[in-house]
Amino acid sequence: MDLLSVTTSYSSLEKKYNSFKAPTVEITVAGNKLVSSSKMSIRNLCIDLTSEYEASGCSFSIVNTYEPSKSNFSDKANKIGVGDKVEVAIGYIRTESVFKGYINSVRYLFNKSGRIGEICIECMDVKGLMMKNRRMEFFTQKRADGVLNEILSASPVSSYVDGKDIDSCDEDEIALRSNMQTDYEIMTEQASKIGYEFFVSQGKVIFRKKEKVTSPIMTMNPGCGIFDLRLDYSAQQLVKKIEVRSVDAENGKLIKGEATLNGTFSKGSGGSKVVGSSKQVFFEPGLKDAAEAKKRAEARIKAVLDTFGSLEITCIGMPEIGPGRFIKLERIAENINGKYYITSVRHTMGDGEFLTTFRARRSSL
Repeated sequence: MDLLSVTTSYSSLEKKYNSFKAPTVEITVAGNKLVSSSKMSIRNLCIDLTSEYEASGCSFSIVNTYEPSKSNFSDKANKIGVGDKVEVAIGYIRTESVFKGYINSVRYLFNKSGRIGEICIECMDVKGLMMKNRRMEFFTQKRADGVLNEILSASPVSSYVDGKDIDSCDEDEIALRSNMQTDYEIMTEQASKIGYEFFVSQGKVIFRKKEKVTSPIMTMNPGCGIFDLRLDYSAQQLVKKIEVRSVDAENGKLIKGEATLNGTFSKGSGGSKVVGSSKQVFFEPGLKDAAEAKKRAEARIKAVLDTFGSLEITCIGMPEIGPGRFIKLERIAENINGKYYITSVRHTMGDGEFLTTFRARRSSL
């Protein structure tokens, strides 16, 4: 299952997972499957997925794997170590892979009697490894996509990349430079400037235009296993116009581009009044012409629009819900129904309960 292309329905998932009975997790570490059994249990699973600039990750505990007679953990548990590749699949008897990354830390715990050991594992996606290299140099490329491809081909990142989906970018006037930044900081900065998404989905590095996939994962209504829903609308960051300015290095002339806010923010006239004729001006060095300045202004106005509507839903666990996709709500309320773009998803499993909590944004009513 590809989280960035799957389309389904609640009824289809209910059938697929046998009415969501028997929550199940399968974790593969360095090619070895860790399946819960009478001798070993996986507990406190938490998977955090995001299409924002943070790294995705997961954590879990392994219990009942210590053997007092041998004063040691089981052979399978002993082989677990930092740097091991990890894949996590969740579901209900039938599972789907939702996370790929590496083990970032391992912690060993014992209770007071010292007879039962617990191993706590924390994992990150490949973005965590991009935080290792810190550079102070000019790249040979003048495009952000070229820089990213160079970063992904270098160690240690190259050993953990499981595919990539990179949109091409406009060429900058000068070669891109790293001013004592990590590879992660370089690409986060570039993505923010040009209005791109930069995240990892199931081990695949994504660097693309925002909200590229417009089809929703599914349509949800009150009968689709929703336990909690919260929606906030805020006009605090909304501004009518954003202008980006620069200076032509050759002739000293002013370069500028502008973008205007578009959308509906209330059912009455309040939405337009609160925005009014407000304007923000930014200076960005190194822009080559007005067209590039306009693109930078459009990226900034899109970031402003992304702050308008903020949705959070907790529902029955559904592996198919992932970030970087839309979800559609219906039959809830007039000001709530519509499409939302999922930015983060948390899957948790413990004590026989599997829950999914996701956050999503909406830029207009």
